[in-house]
Amino acid sequence: EYGWRGWVPFSWKGTEGRAFEAFSAGGKPTVLPIIEIILSRGGDGQATQEWVDKVARWDFERVVPAHLNAPLDIGPREFEEPFAFIKKGKNEVRFCDEDVAFLRFAEEGFLSFSVFKSKLGVLRGRLDCSL
Repeated sequence: EYGWRGWVPFSWKGTEGRAFEAFSAGGKPTVLPIIEIILSRGGDGQATQEWVDKVARWDFERVVPAHLNAPLDIGPREFEEPFAFIKKGKNEVRFCDEDVAFLRFAEEGFLSFSVFKSKLGVLRGRLDCSL
């Protein structure tokens, strides 16, 4: 039996493969959309960017993230890439827009009273996923 006594919160569409490819991008490191929302709250992400810049000055060739694939054989330049949304000044992710729509809906709707606004705007994904 699937879900909770047969109830499931979503339906599979058959496009999950394309969505997963956009999400995984061949194993590139990423900042998950919910974390991106958190990192950009209350300003323009400057504190996060300062931290990224500091870490990127270190000499390393491997990162062990807390989630998803580990370890990652990446250096400082590859480490900076997932945080590029801050320098761009937009909360854009490489994921398909429909995959982050619920987070945007929550951010603009029922959570709007409790989360700090971001100067980077609401979360947006790629529109060219053809899902």
